[in-house]
Amino acid sequence: MPSARHKPLIVVFALLAVAALALAFGVDVTLVDQPGVRMELPERIEEWAGRELRYCHNEACAKREFFLDELGADSEHCPTCGQPLHNMSKEEYDALPKDTGFIKSRYLGPNDEQIFVAIVLSGRERESIHRPERCLTAQGFTMEKREIVEIPMEGRAPLRVMLIHTQRSWDTPKGPVSYRGYYAYWFVGQGRETPSDFARMFWLAWDRIVHSVAHKWAYISVSGTRDPDGAYLDELRRFIARLHPSIVL
Repeated sequence: MPSARHKPLIVVFALLAVAALALAFGVDVTLVDQPGVRMELPERIEEWAGRELRYCHNEACAKREFFLDELGADSEHCPTCGQPLHNMSKEEYDALPKDTGFIKSRYLGPNDEQIFVAIVLSGRERESIHRPERCLTAQGFTMEKREIVEIPMEGRAPLRVMLIHTQRSWDTPKGPVSYRGYYAYWFVGQGRETPSDFARMFWLAWDRIVHSVAHKWAYISVSGTRDPDGAYLDELRRFIARLHPSIVL
């Protein structure tokens, strides 16, 4: 008999198998373009000032990352090499389907702390959204710890997000440099939020089978530097609580 710990996974895989069969036999599914998030990041979150990012994909370009507000009248071309700019890095662009929605901003705090916020919105292909751990590993990060944390929210139940402790080292002329960071994320559908990719897949299959609709899902990530004493966690909770009403519909 399956243990209680394994029963949720069995339900998920069974439902996904049913969904695959239903789709294979021509279930008519309506694609719903209205996402559960606003693809626009606020310019300010209390004392944090945000600047949207653009990326040049030219390998020979001297500077490959720009702030949108520093580009002037021509925000579509790299001021260094003249090639088109993108709203995601080349690594992200190569890994994601081309109809994936993406927006990313850097927020600078009063003491020069940096927090990066990104929203990834699925297109027609399901590969637009996947477990962020795949990307972190591909970028050379080591994941030291994963845990679900709760973000107190005004007027509703706490928001649950996945928090990953990351670590990475770079070789420099002065020797190796180590970076300790955090990466928090959660998935957003139509009226649903979850830190679990299994839960997202469950609801995706449920809506296809039961309601014959396919909603666009998004995942929101918030990342920054992790200080040794853990003080970042209170700041992260407060930041997400203020960010959430601006982007989740």
